[in-house]
Amino acid sequence: MLPFEDSKSLSLLFHLNSEPWANVDAYQTATYEVEYKGITCSSPAIALPVPPETELLRVSRKRWSCRAFEPKTLALSQLSAILLGSYGITRTESTLLDGSLALMRAVPSAGGLFPLEVYVASQRVEGLADGLHHYNVRNHALEPVRNEPFFKTLQPHLFMYQAIENANAIVFLAAVFNRTQKKYGPRGYRYVLLEAGHVAQSICLLAAEQRLGSLCMGGYADGELNRVLLLAPLEEGVVYSIAVGWPAATESTQ
Repeated sequence: MLPFEDSKSLSLLFHLNSEPWANVDAYQTATYEVEYKGITCSSPAIALPVPPETELLRVSRKRWSCRAFEPKTLALSQLSAILLGSYGITRTESTLLDGSLALMRAVPSAGGLFPLEVYVASQRVEGLADGLHHYNVRNHALEPVRNEPFFKTLQPHLFMYQAIENANAIVFLAAVFNRTQKKYGPRGYRYVLLEAGHVAQSICLLAAEQRLGSLCMGGYADGELNRVLLLAPLEEGVVYSIAVGWPAATESTQ
């Protein structure tokens, strides 16, 4: 029985024991049938009006899971827009009690604590060396972590590698768990995962806006992936990964 004061052990145990150690085949098998729920009631369902066409609605229709990428060059400005719009600082506000500036981003974060760190594995990005980089949010800059061709290093650790080997970038969302859990305890682990989902969808929409493909990936060998990203064991870990690049001509947007 864990003591009430222990706010991290249970979520850490779940995180470590939910690695996909035995279900690698699930990422290679055919798609399962989607199930839908309907409610039986005495009154008829209310038909919704067709919404007006908006810029955001048009972009959302262009988002799909791309599983084949073209080995073309990506402009650094395109990657910059994706990083800024998904987890970069979008505005500042004097909202803190001491009068200092609050650095605001485009996604909600429990307590405004922003527990995620963004790492980018890149290849064929104009003006950026192939390798692994850390996104410095405050300076909107990429800091080199590993200056070497890095994609091949990831092959044993990403279950969908064959689909994304020609992508230009893989964005890894790594959580520093205690940033949120020091305030919210065990439930803070949920908030971290929710935040990663917000960021991932923003990345996908920003990519779609630029006619790029994206693929969200939850299938990876956590321990080994964290090791090659040089993350601190038991303190931080990848919770989501998103590949971005030019879709191959054979890919469908449907």
